Amino acid sequence: MRLEKRQIDVLNAELTLIIEKDDYLGEYNTQLKDYQKKSQLKGFRKGKTPLTVIKKMYGGAVMQEAVSKILNDELTKIITGDEFNIIGEPYLIDRENLPELDHKNPLDYTYKFELGLEPEFELVGVSESDSYDIYEVEVSKEMVDDEIMSLQRRLGEQEPTEETAGDGDVIYVSGRELYNGKILSQGYSTEFSFSYDSTSDTYKKQLSSMKQGDNIDVDIYQLEAKMEPSMVEKYLLKLPEDFDKSGMGKEFRLEITKIIRVTPAELNQETFDKSFGPGEVNTEAEARAKVEDHLKDYYKEESNKIFDRTLMETLMDTHQVDLPETFLQKWLNQDSDRPEMTEEEFDGFKKELKWRIIKKKLVEKFEVRVEEEEIFQYFVSAIRRYSPYMDEAALKNTVFSLMKNREQVNTAVETISSTKLFSSIRKVVKLNPKTTDKEKFYEIVNNLNKKTA
Repeated sequence: MRLEKRQIDVLNAELTLIIEKDDYLGEYNTQLKDYQKKSQLKGFRKGKTPLTVIKKMYGGAVMQEAVSKILNDELTKIITGDEFNIIGEPYLIDRENLPELDHKNPLDYTYKFELGLEPEFELVGVSESDSYDIYEVEVSKEMVDDEIMSLQRRLGEQEPTEETAGDGDVIYVSGRELYNGKILSQGYSTEFSFSYDSTSDTYKKQLSSMKQGDNIDVDIYQLEAKMEPSMVEKYLLKLPEDFDKSGMGKEFRLEITKIIRVTPAELNQETFDKSFGPGEVNTEAEARAKVEDHLKDYYKEESNKIFDRTLMETLMDTHQVDLPETFLQKWLNQDSDRPEMTEEEFDGFKKELKWRIIKKKLVEKFEVRVEEEEIFQYFVSAIRRYSPYMDEAALKNTVFSLMKNREQVNTAVETISSTKLFSSIRKVVKLNPKTTDKEKFYEIVNNLNKKTA
């Protein structure tokens, strides 16, 4: 077999793959003999059918299989190896006129492919001389108070109330889509609940005078103050994944079907034990200290996530990563059964691809490796979050099952490698701590979400 690469420019090449007859004839003849051993045709004893008959019956299919295996194996090496540093997969040229395989007259077969190549660039922005801001959220007394009250409400008694809605209440509603202020007879309908405390200022005052059976007209996307549109569609509208929302309005009439009022639990030993574990906390002061430590850890983790996302955006902005766009368009749209990628979708794909290329260099620089044990523990942690009481035997069986799924493993590797990579970068670059309060921190988060949307 021969490989011949012709460089077109820095981002494009043409690859000629020549499968010589000596490459496939050995496998071809072996497969025919296997067919002969298993064959039991009328007029012949089992395994005694003449090879000429076997070739006539199966030769074409067997040769196709033998050549295809060599072709696919070689393409896999090219895709997964580092020799050519390609983007995507080789794109077969002149696919309408492929070589015709003739088992009666074995020949060499030539296949030509277009290659998109990874660009060359120098990695910058991740050395000891580079500095970045990292936010430290100051945990205030009010934040601890809120968390303690939230804890008390979680463990408090819940009862329906016929009074008007107020702080701490959970409001259950039935929603109907509106058009020009009137309910659409064939419009979308939904049922959900939300917290009075999380309601935006636009509607909170109205709700404060409402009780069970009352109606309120809302922009469903503005009902909860800090809920992203995707979360509104998932948790309030409860739209199916394949739902076409292009013709659906955002105005809904909500009928209050129930208001649940919570009487907060007392701060006693029973509450402490349920919240922190038996005997872990014995006084309110100890509970407040635990909550404060938890909030500090939580916001430190959130701050690291924001740093990682900000660094990712900064590195993409500061690196010129040219891509073979003509090749990519051709490769992505080669499947005639799928709709052609839109310009917006293609821009999103390019951004994701650019990051993957930069990340590949970063992983090499910081020598990030993902071990099998780390993948195992990743799945253990994921399962424990949803099934904390699963026994060890069932847990291991579930993990081993997940580790056989290539897509699941790839997701695990991507997550683990990203976590290790950003952790390594934070240890090298200079971090400039910036103290901020919770409100300012979430303003930073929202601005970043808008930028990366």
